[in-house]
Amino acid sequence: MSYDRFKTALICVLLICVLAVPVSAQGDVIKIGLISSLTGAVSTYGQSVRNAVTMAVDDINAAGGINGRQINLVILDDKGDGTEAAQAARRLIDRENVALILGPVITPCVMAVAPIAQAAKVPMLTPTGTGDEITSIGDYIFRGAYKDSFQGRIMAQFAAVNLGLTEAAIIYDVANDYSVGLRNAFKATFEELGGKIVAEESYSTGDTDFSAQLTALAMRNPQALFIPDYYSTAGPILMQARLMGMDAIMLGVDGWDSPDLSALAGGFEEGGYIVNHYSADVDSPVTQEFIARYTAAYGQAPDALAALGYDGALIVAKALEAAGSTEPEALKQALGTVKGIDGVTGTINMDPEGTPIKSAVILQSTGGKWELVDQVDPSGR
Repeated sequence: MSYDRFKTALICVLLICVLAVPVSAQGDVIKIGLISSLTGAVSTYGQSVRNAVTMAVDDINAAGGINGRQINLVILDDKGDGTEAAQAARRLIDRENVALILGPVITPCVMAVAPIAQAAKVPMLTPTGTGDEITSIGDYIFRGAYKDSFQGRIMAQFAAVNLGLTEAAIIYDVANDYSVGLRNAFKATFEELGGKIVAEESYSTGDTDFSAQLTALAMRNPQALFIPDYYSTAGPILMQARLMGMDAIMLGVDGWDSPDLSALAGGFEEGGYIVNHYSADVDSPVTQEFIARYTAAYGQAPDALAALGYDGALIVAKALEAAGSTEPEALKQALGTVKGIDGVTGTINMDPEGTPIKSAVILQSTGGKWELVDQVDPSGR
């Protein structure tokens, strides 16, 4: 073989070897994928998460990156749809060769992506997914938010103990795991505390007319109505309930938190209560600095989804730093053990099961703003 042919062959072999190395492990770049709902019915969630994660990555890179390596963020839109989310995951894993996936944002999309990430042994952390079953899919699946069983229980305790309610009704999406899980947790706890669920009505994802269900519920004259769903559905339910004369106390969940809720609800969220991940009223330097910077950057105050998005990126950064590499097993172990993260939503200590240990807050809509009413630690006290 001539020298030129030998040199050409050697170059080809070297190129093959380089191309065989995952992009996430090449050079000084750590490639991370973000799957977010940038369009569709819950687009404010996805945009908030994207904004906050981008801010966090910029902060991390400006501070020198992770052990000297910069983060390269690849952002894909799942449109709030499980099929789209699964396709995004396949692209991130097969074509982009990411070291880790952040997202998706809502539980149905998370449930579509988690089995794909688990099978490929690519660590995944949803910063906002609350479905109880998420982390049970496998040991590569993590979350940055509390579980639905926790927030459902907290709202039921608040209704029964703090508000002194003895009766409540529920309207929920029978086709959405998020809504069903919250309904189950609220009902079980409220009844354990001696309360009575006087009526329940269900609907399916995409429904817009709730008059039949609300008429049936109004006939039972409940003290409170629990609406465990996203803002895009909770808003119209609130408006339709009030317009037909229901005067029940409205109880909700983190899914109500969106700048679009008030317009969809016609302002009838006023006086209602929700469980949420953080409050802008919390006197924390980290929280207040984040609110100021986010507001200056994006022209509106951050919601809980933004706060969770930022904290999710902090969890990932801490795990990458602790692991010392993007090797999946090392990164997986680090994600389940990192502690003492000073986040926007509070101090975060990850559990090996995949869920952070942190507090929840109860907020009330007062004068068009969500004001802090109570803060509850992970024990439920």
